Amino acid sequence: MKKQKLSEKSKLETAPIVYGAWGISGPPFWDERDRNQSIKTIQTALDLGVNMIDTAPIYGFGRSEEIVGDAIKNRRDDLLIATKLGLRWKEENLATMYHDLSAKSVVEELENSLHRLATDHIDLYQIHWPDPDTPIDETMTALAKLQEKGKIMEIGVSNFDVKLLETAQKMAQITCVQPQYSLLVRDIESSLLPYIIDEGIGSIAYSPLASGLLTGKYDKNSKFTGWRGRGKLGIFQKEALAVALEKVERLKNYAGEIETPLTHLALRWVTSQKGVSAAIVGANTPEQVADNIKAFDRNIPKAVFDELEKIVT
Repeated sequence: MKKQKLSEKSKLETAPIVYGAWGISGPPFWDERDRNQSIKTIQTALDLGVNMIDTAPIYGFGRSEEIVGDAIKNRRDDLLIATKLGLRWKEENLATMYHDLSAKSVVEELENSLHRLATDHIDLYQIHWPDPDTPIDETMTALAKLQEKGKIMEIGVSNFDVKLLETAQKMAQITCVQPQYSLLVRDIESSLLPYIIDEGIGSIAYSPLASGLLTGKYDKNSKFTGWRGRGKLGIFQKEALAVALEKVERLKNYAGEIETPLTHLALRWVTSQKGVSAAIVGANTPEQVADNIKAFDRNIPKAVFDELEKIVT
């Protein structure tokens, strides 16, 4: 797969797919996962040309980072590691999770991640969510100092609005943002996406398959488990889900007409958007990751993308 820079301001180059290591973390967000299979899946992704892995400490309370660390032993020079900071926990229970982007916590979190990942630096270190109790200048100043020491190469942010991003940029250079973006969730098009395009900042989109809805395997009779089954977040809220599934049905019909998997269409649409450098895609098996990569094996005309947009609007 062809690689491109994360942004005009970045020195990092990534394939259009970033391997997302949230799903392999297991509880509390997901069902239990087979550790050996997860390691094999990550290694398969690297073998097939994926060169960035996105993870976070909160994923499985450190388990995701540990699994990634095991998977990349003796291969550290082959890939870029993107992890996050700002969400901490007192016990392995989401009820004890809390925000902390204080300077002291920034340093502690980085050292913990470096240990779990068995590496001496993080390529893209991202603020996971804003912390309402810590001034952003304190956080960014701490990150800039770690960057000067060579412990992090570049700084990114996730789930930031334009106003907070503007403020954060005054303290240290941000090369990439990580927003939710898919054919079904397009909120960033109104302000964030135009802003980062103007500023020369890149983005790696998370949930490009709308947390599985754009695989086409779900319908109105499907039963969801884990965090999706609680029906309290985003597109999985009852009314939003019903609307989304209607759109997915129309997308599935169109995908069938042009004999292209809906998953492939959805991934290619996201990565074709201006301002998007790559899409974060999870996979639980080597077969899944191989199929995701096949999405980039052939040319898809712009007319197809235009038709996809007509269907969902």
